[in-house]
Amino acid sequence: MAQTQNSNHEYPDWVQTLQRDAPISRGLILYGNVQDTFYDPRQRQYVTLPELLLRLLSQATLGFTMAGLWDQVDGLRFPEEQMLSRFHKALLNRAQGNRQGQAYDVGEQNNTAGHANGRLYADPAELMGALSQMMSSGKERPAFLLDYGQMLITQPDHPDPTERAWMLQMSKLITGPNVARVDSDNLRHSGGLIILLTSSLGKIPPMLYQGDPRVKLIPVGTPSRTERRQFFLRHADDLRCERPKPAVPTPLAHTATSSQEGLADALADLTDQMQVNDLVQILSLSLRTEAPLPPEKLLNLYRFGDQRSPWEELSEDKLRQVDDSLRKRVVGQDAAVEHVGTMTIRAYMGLAGLQHSGKRSKPKGTLFFVGPTGVGKTELAKATAEFLFGDESAFIRFDMSEYNHEHSDQRLVGAPPGYVGFEEGGQLTNAVRERPFSVLLFDEIEKAHPRILDKFLQILEDGRLTDGRGETAHFSESVIIFTSNIGASDMPATDDPEVIQQHFLQAVGRHFVHELKRPELLNRLGQNIVVFNKITDQAFRGSILERKLSPLENYLKERFGVNVRLSEGIKARFLSGAKAEDGGRGLLNVVEHELINPMARFLFDRVHQLRRARTIAVTDEDNHVHFELQEDANHV
Repeated sequence: MAQTQNSNHEYPDWVQTLQRDAPISRGLILYGNVQDTFYDPRQRQYVTLPELLLRLLSQATLGFTMAGLWDQVDGLRFPEEQMLSRFHKALLNRAQGNRQGQAYDVGEQNNTAGHANGRLYADPAELMGALSQMMSSGKERPAFLLDYGQMLITQPDHPDPTERAWMLQMSKLITGPNVARVDSDNLRHSGGLIILLTSSLGKIPPMLYQGDPRVKLIPVGTPSRTERRQFFLRHADDLRCERPKPAVPTPLAHTATSSQEGLADALADLTDQMQVNDLVQILSLSLRTEAPLPPEKLLNLYRFGDQRSPWEELSEDKLRQVDDSLRKRVVGQDAAVEHVGTMTIRAYMGLAGLQHSGKRSKPKGTLFFVGPTGVGKTELAKATAEFLFGDESAFIRFDMSEYNHEHSDQRLVGAPPGYVGFEEGGQLTNAVRERPFSVLLFDEIEKAHPRILDKFLQILEDGRLTDGRGETAHFSESVIIFTSNIGASDMPATDDPEVIQQHFLQAVGRHFVHELKRPELLNRLGQNIVVFNKITDQAFRGSILERKLSPLENYLKERFGVNVRLSEGIKARFLSGAKAEDGGRGLLNVVEHELINPMARFLFDRVHQLRRARTIAVTDEDNHVHFELQEDANHV
């Protein structure tokens, strides 16, 4: 008895609900993770869900005399030949007992009724007729499993006439006889049971279960953490993975056990929401690696197909220079640079998200950049991508002004089944699957439709997002950055950083709480709202100008061989012509209007004179930009 109780505890939690509801219900709908593999602790085997249910329903404690399984491919079948014989005998007795000649046609006594190409009752209409006879039989108490319910109805809201007919038959099966006997015998031995298995409850017509207490819905979830841990402990001898080192010295007699338990704990945390089928493949993959991998690398190899993590390839020496490296591209934003540097070091040390959970499934970092336009928000995101992943192409930008309609979320995560574009997936989920190690920038997030923000709640909380095709994208190796100009339109006329910071923080709070009604998203951001200062210092603005001019100088040198020399006067003209509140973007506009446009005509008129050892001198003469093509003084 003790062994039976222990094995019952090893079943998933939903099994207890099944064992409670099966004896008293007429119909059960199991939905969700129904196509996974399940562990049977009694037989110590991994089986499909239908097989597990057949074994459970065959237990004498539930009181069923037979259990059959049906799907459209294999028809109706029973785990034992004896059950099949009793099934045919019950149908034959039922037919012979009807003296009016209107009995269900069960065929000859050789039990060939309902067969089609060797399959028993493969047609749903014929099946419903047979089950109707069986469910009304007084001598048998059958339980029938109908598998792949999501494939039976083409459109749950609008089934075709044939589907509607046999769904009506199923409803009548669940309803039971016209005269319901309520006495002690019938209460102890209720009628038969219909169980429908479906991966999606939305694929089943609501008419089957809504408003009927005789039909119970039982969600079948992915394995719990305890079940995942038991799986890896059960197969510890076959798991080839680096064992975690104990925090304190452990006696030799306990070393093997403690390392196995530590490894099982680590893998159980890292495999949250995965199926048993995933766990089996991870176990198999561990045996095929050249050398044992740590749990994190093994999961990266399984999820992303690459065991190398740019996060782990960061060196301590490089990280000590993170602030200086970012300042080479972003000037005048020391607080923002320091915040990004801290996030990077925290992720490198493996501390990202540990205050929320040990699963480490959240993004490596989440930042919300807010401030005036043109002050370096996007540039800092690009610099972060280049620093972390060695390539600016790891920077993926989404312009959220393009997602301002109610159904724009379908562009991000893909259209649902049956809609145009379903097979293409979502732009965001596809991008993350292709480049899991990346910086994701959601530019001008305040312009997105509020429905989009619900998707970000899931990303920030769980670190994953499932697209319309049912495929999951993981964000655990990425950095999420939002940018916004909220509050820029009424920014106070001051250069005091403290006043500006409080202004933008309050503006962001009002926007999310009062306008969007999404305070939960603001809570997810926490202290990661980074305010960018106005750039009014002339030295900083001059440095920004030099960097904006550098691509032009490099291009002319590479294509034509000519150098570019700008006088201090012309630089001062550009700086004075750009509004300080427009930041770097204002400088770009001035450079385009006053330098690049007239220079294009100047170069076009002298295209045959452009060659190496010549310099284009740009000066300010009589309040006009003046160009002159000069020979280099040291050229012979």
